[in-house]
Amino acid sequence: MDLPSYRHWQAQAPDTRPDLHLADGFLAGAVVSLEPMPDNHWVDAIMGPLSTQTVSRDLIETRARKELLSRLVQARAHMATPDPRYTPILAVRADGEFDLTAWSSGFYEAIADDLDMWQYLLAGQREGGLLALLGSHSVGEMGEAARGYIASHPEAQTLSEVAKRSWEVLSRLLCTMYEKRSQIIEGETPAAGQSAAYRAGS
Repeated sequence: MDLPSYRHWQAQAPDTRPDLHLADGFLAGAVVSLEPMPDNHWVDAIMGPLSTQTVSRDLIETRARKELLSRLVQARAHMATPDPRYTPILAVRADGEFDLTAWSSGFYEAIADDLDMWQYLLAGQREGGLLALLGSHSVGEMGEAARGYIASHPEAQTLSEVAKRSWEVLSRLLCTMYEKRSQIIEGETPAAGQSAAYRAGS
């Protein structure tokens, strides 16, 4: 899914406005956040409050906001189906490989306050390891810590190769996190057949 209005908005000040891939990762983190917040809260965190400048500027921002809200609702809806799935918007490097730097950085920014709880909830599960490996793509302290852990691990080469291909497991990881979040925050049981169907296909 492309977000042309958001790209237009971001292109006006590319040095100060998060790119599309970081914004998409942030919205994915919003979907699985353990802190119940209205959707507009997450969009405001990306774009700031809607400006009251020129009419044309407001129209651009309004359209960009609508697209971000639509993306957030879409991601949540896809994770909540009996056949849950999630497709990220990732940057592509010159060699054709996916670059998860921006997406992962946005995702970890959104779940930063929940990270300790997520590590606890996913402890001993494959998804817990996948979450840690995904962090190795992030910028800042989280990324440095994850990369340092991988480098010092006895199976560093294997972990490094798995980390490079984190995009392959994003759907499984995010849908598992969403299912747990729904059970904890909303007291929901998985959609009929969701867990069995998803795990059978993972």
